[in-house]
Amino acid sequence: MRLFVGLELPPALLHAIGELRGGLPDVTWQSPESYHLTLHFIGEVTHPHLLEEIHHGLSAIRATPPALRLGGTGLFTAGRPNGPDTLWIGCAPDDALMMLREKIRKGLNRMIPTGSERNNRHFTPHITIARMERPDQTRRQRWLATTVPPTGARPIGHFTLFQSIRHADGPFYEPLEHYPLHF
Repeated sequence: MRLFVGLELPPALLHAIGELRGGLPDVTWQSPESYHLTLHFIGEVTHPHLLEEIHHGLSAIRATPPALRLGGTGLFTAGRPNGPDTLWIGCAPDDALMMLREKIRKGLNRMIPTGSERNNRHFTPHITIARMERPDQTRRQRWLATTVPPTGARPIGHFTLFQSIRHADGPFYEPLEHYPLHF
């Protein structure tokens, strides 16, 4: 199973982000039900004992709940020629979010050293909302000029271990376990 750790979004943020969908041709919009903020990508886990170790490691994490506030638009350009660009909504910087991400990263990198290079890169807190299939400069600029509606900070009370399931319609993210955050 393909796993990652992330934050589920409160309904007010799901609604605000969902309002930004549409208006660009050749864009595959993700459904609001799939919006999340990835904290750590784990990858394929095939051994049940490793899944149990991951669960125990995540259960031991103690952190202050982060408060999410939408921060602006952005895009990651395709890593290969003619690949899709990724459209995203950023989250305003939050010390609790960064500390939580670091605790998860360090704990899981000790258990699962493969893939740690990907998780040691600069972390940009964001929510992926679409893929732009045939990117061009004009469409990129139009997306980057999108105004994100103001949202108050929304406290997040838990983080989640997700399984990513691939479907013809795009990935589906199934929550496997929730881990409470404490003040």
